[in-house]
Amino acid sequence: MHAITLDTVSKSYGDHCATDAVSLAIEPGRFAVVLGPSGCGKTTLLRLVAGLERPDAGRITLHGRDVTDLPPGQRELGMVFQSYALFPHLSVAENLLFGLKLRRTPRDERTRRLRETSELLGLEALLQRKPAQLSGGQQQRVALGRAIIGGRRTVLMDEPLSNLDAKLRHEMRRELKSLARAFDMTVLYVTHDQAEALGVGDLVVIMNHGRIEQIASPDALYERPESLFVARFIGTPPMTLLPLGDGPDGPVIEGTGQRVDISGPGAGRVLGLRPERIEVTEDGAGIAAEVEAMEYLGADAVIACRVGPHLVSARVPGRLRPRLGERLKLGWSREAINLFDAASGGRLPDPTSPCPELFTTHRRPSCTAATS
Repeated sequence: MHAITLDTVSKSYGDHCATDAVSLAIEPGRFAVVLGPSGCGKTTLLRLVAGLERPDAGRITLHGRDVTDLPPGQRELGMVFQSYALFPHLSVAENLLFGLKLRRTPRDERTRRLRETSELLGLEALLQRKPAQLSGGQQQRVALGRAIIGGRRTVLMDEPLSNLDAKLRHEMRRELKSLARAFDMTVLYVTHDQAEALGVGDLVVIMNHGRIEQIASPDALYERPESLFVARFIGTPPMTLLPLGDGPDGPVIEGTGQRVDISGPGAGRVLGLRPERIEVTEDGAGIAAEVEAMEYLGADAVIACRVGPHLVSARVPGRLRPRLGERLKLGWSREAINLFDAASGGRLPDPTSPCPELFTTHRRPSCTAATS
């Protein structure tokens, strides 16, 4: 039985379709992150699950129970908002206990849950303070505690870390994931920060224009995006995308005569490469490129190279300090290649080649030896 199920759920605001026949199933105990650009429908999706919005069509099920028409209070969900939504006139303890008091939980039970939750979140010394006396990270912990103190199996989080500084966000990501595992919670987490999504999620849902583009684990999403949109959206810098054409000897990079070794035609296809999979070759093999910009990052550096009309980003060791205007040769292995259909934007089957290691920097066998 799935913890959260959306079956062709749609929601429109006037002429704007916020979610378009979205179907999604999340297993219990998963930390699922909904990621996408502003206006893609991710917050609307969360509000539909929470019961703060009602779908125009489709069905929503929580742990096997149809909650499509139920109000938020009857869905047995915890929720952490971006603004934390703490009562400023109540102490930390009173904020944590507020929901339990509304549900008339017995006093002994409230005391036990308060003790357990405050110990787990490190709030024991802060129970008598007001929210204004807490740091951003402490307020975030109180908001999380209020969501889980009632024993909710499913918790919704709407960009809960966006008000924290970068260092604290990184620390809280680890804590959130640890707490979710400790409580065996199912989490549906909305963010626009891709580093956050890949860092905390064991399942990432990419949305675009109200539809789901891809659902995958973080590593699968990054290494094998299913569309040009996901390839462009995920990664800093994003995947280099090179339109291909047909040359006299096979596929070439469009606008250049430089050949790429993949099977089949080039026209109508797009070659995708992650920057860290592109190498500066030392044996003269690969494609010719001219350094246009460089960003030094310490252990590594990102160089932007011009290949005909295209820019290629390569993440290289920081000790490499090419000069602007310097000409280099760039290469990659067969495993680095992603191919997309230029018209539909969809991913094509992984390429095969009679000589798949044409662009690697190490010594390789000839095509004849490789296929014998």
